[in-house]
Amino acid sequence: MKINRLVFLGLILIIIGLILFLTDFINPVIRPFTHIFLMGSSKGKDIMFFCLMGSMLIISPLFSPKSYLNQKIHTLKPFEKWEKNDFLKMVIVIVLFTYIVGIILEIWLRVNTGVSVFTTFVSLNPSPSTSSILHSHMFKGAISPFLSSFISANSNIHTGGSLSNYIPAAGWIILLTIPVVYLGGMFSLGDRREYHKLIVLFALTTSMIGMIDGGLLSTPALVGLSGLLGMAALKMPFSFKNLISPTIIIAFLIILRVILGLFASVPDYYEVTIIGVPEEIELLDYNVLSTRVVNNKTIITLDSNYDEIYLINDLASSLEGKSEVFFISWNFYSFFGNTAYS
Repeated sequence: MKINRLVFLGLILIIIGLILFLTDFINPVIRPFTHIFLMGSSKGKDIMFFCLMGSMLIISPLFSPKSYLNQKIHTLKPFEKWEKNDFLKMVIVIVLFTYIVGIILEIWLRVNTGVSVFTTFVSLNPSPSTSSILHSHMFKGAISPFLSSFISANSNIHTGGSLSNYIPAAGWIILLTIPVVYLGGMFSLGDRREYHKLIVLFALTTSMIGMIDGGLLSTPALVGLSGLLGMAALKMPFSFKNLISPTIIIAFLIILRVILGLFASVPDYYEVTIIGVPEEIELLDYNVLSTRVVNNKTIITLDSNYDEIYLINDLASSLEGKSEVFFISWNFYSFFGNTAYS
């Protein structure tokens, strides 16, 4: 395998990923850069990014048009006449399918529990993990048993382990779609120019990260889809007209995310639904407006004067040992002015 510039870059990325995994030494340098397109709360996404993209860069020569693998796959009847963009379009379909399944799992969890779809699910044991339609961790929770087997609990990498008990069997589909996207993406490189290959591999990496951690409306997913759709629509000679459809699709998803955040939020109060506790729970350190018990659910209404993220973290601490899970309504507006926690 010829050591070209892409392979050399891949080796550098793998080294960075390993350093991030083994130590926090370069985190302050890496995080400001990766946070722009990954929006990670821990270094887990950073490690995935450098290792995934690095590995694809390293093995990219094995998928060149004249390579054994490329010639072999074209001997298979379904792929006989496929070109690079056919593989890329297949990848896009599988990525979107995975995102849709993730949303269905989020909806199923809430319908099955009898709470609003527009809530954040918080599981507490062994450590707090959250998931919602806006930022889904369904598939992350599904593969957490595998991640936890080689990631230390003290590594500051969130594996979503507490979600795994609440995800139906359909969540295991991620173990099939990720390898297919990875390999399909490699076959989609074809005879593309070097910088086009970099764009495709970057888009593949962020898409796979979005599939595992974030879902359709997350930043990695939107970044990844932008690259995949853009490269699939790209034609030579270049024309901006080719990018109109991808731009419309991504703009629609961004607008959808904003609309859901704005109009599905409850700005007047927080409704906290604690599952599996058929009795009132006292939250003495909060401004509680009302408490009621319905079947095995305790529903507590809190004052809206809390930042949503800080409130979730604080409730997770307060409810530790009292409950396994709870749901909390969204309050997008809290990020622009609530000061109960500062």
